[in-house]
Order: sequence, then structure tokens, then C-alpha cells
Amino acid sequence: MNPTAPLKLKHPRGWFPAGPPIETLLTQLADGPFKLFVYLCLHARRDTGTLETSQNTLAQNLRKSRRSVGSYLKQLQEAGVCQVQMTQNPHVQGLIEICEDYWPYHREPSEPVPEDELAYVTQVRQLFLARACVSSTFSLADQRLARQWFEQGVPLERMEQTLLLGCTRKYVAWRNGQTRTSIASLRYFEPILEEVSSQSGSLPYWSYLRSRMERLERLWVENHPSSQSPQNLTSGQPPESRVGPYLTPAPAANQPLPEVP
Repeated sequence: MNPTAPLKLKHPRGWFPAGPPIETLLTQLADGPFKLFVYLCLHARRDTGTLETSQNTLAQNLRKSRRSVGSYLKQLQEAGVCQVQMTQNPHVQGLIEICEDYWPYHREPSEPVPEDELAYVTQVRQLFLARACVSSTFSLADQRLARQWFEQGVPLERMEQTLLLGCTRKYVAWRNGQTRTSIASLRYFEPILEEVSSQSGSLPYWSYLRSRMERLERLWVENHPSSQSPQNLTSGQPPESRVGPYLTPAPAANQPLPEVP
């Protein structure tokens, strides 16, 4: 065999350059965290060094328990190998970024986010996290979905109506014994947004819905001690003064939104 001939890979895709940083970590990390680090390197985006995933997915792919994966992620972060932004819900995607010293590719510079888009995403985040039936940290996937709605021109008023209708239905389902789980992702509201976009309710309808949602939410908080009390329930203001800033009169429609039982 000619020693100067170029080497040919049997499988040209899926490779990652294992340089000196990986050799260093091979002797510094325990087997579990090192195996997770190699997995992250093979699956992270080459242009950013990031991977959107959940603890549940990592546990399944590595054939480890979720508790072990959580411990591995903590060790990688403490060692300065990765920055980890994961939610408490193991099924919801978070973001893992491999730190600069351990990422061999040049990262693409991120483009600045326009102020109006940033303000929109911030408002959606506040509306989303204000509800007691939501258990989320507004993950990267939630941010991406909010930006998508901004690009589609979805008004903030419609977003508030969507969250109002979706949370009210969640509380009603809980009171009827149909569910005990909270809302862990903004994607939960996607089909409800389509419903609200195709129909319109009058201002009295949304005012009634808000009043009903607030009553049910108080019961939820009383029965879920770990829930965070929403700001609008602890402000001490009377219910009629707590109308959201984007809850303006909606145009009349031939087919109003269905009543919430």
C-alpha cells in the first residue's frame, strides 16, 4: 500500500475532529460525562456548537437513566466544557452549547435580533409564564416558535387570546378530572392559535373568559402548592381592572368561538 495515498473513509458523514481538547478530557472526565460529551460533539450544529435536545432523549440514546444524564450534564458544566440550559421537565427540549475551548470549528457570528422582534418575543414570554398552569422556563424551542409567529405577523392581541383560551380549557379539564399535568411548552397552543385565527369573539366573550379563567386559576394554585401565583392574581386589584394590555375589542364574526364549559 502506498503510504502517501490519501486515506478514504468508509462512512464520510457524521465525523468529528478529535483533537487535543478531547484527548485532554479523556483523562479528566469520568466515563459517563465523557461519553455524553462525545455524543454532543457528534450531534451538535457545526456552525454554532449547540444542540437542542431533552434529558429524556439523551437518556434513551445513551441508554442511561435521566438522573445519570442530569449528573453528567452538571459535571460537564462545572468542568467548563458545556453551557447547559435545560428545563425541569425532562421531556422538554433545552439548549446545550459546547464551550469555545472544546469546539474545533469556527462559529458563525450571530445576527442581532431586531428590537421589534425582541419586544414581541419578550411579551409572548411574559404572557406564557404568567399562568399558573404553565411549568416552563421558556426554552429555546419556545423562543424559536415565538419568532416564527412574529415573522408570520401574528398580533400580540391574538396571542393573548390564544393563551387565555388554552389555559382556561386546561383548568376546566383539570376540574373535570381529565388531566393533572401542566403546560410545558408553547407549542401546546399551536392548534388553539389556528382556531382563534379562524374565528373571532366579541369583547364581552374575552372578558367573560378571562374572569372564568382567573377563578379557575385560583383553585389551581390552592391545589398545586408548587405552582407560582401569577402576578395578576396577587396584585390586589379587582378583577374588572385586570384586562391585559392587548385584549382590545375583537371584530364580530358569524361563528363565534365555542363556549368553555
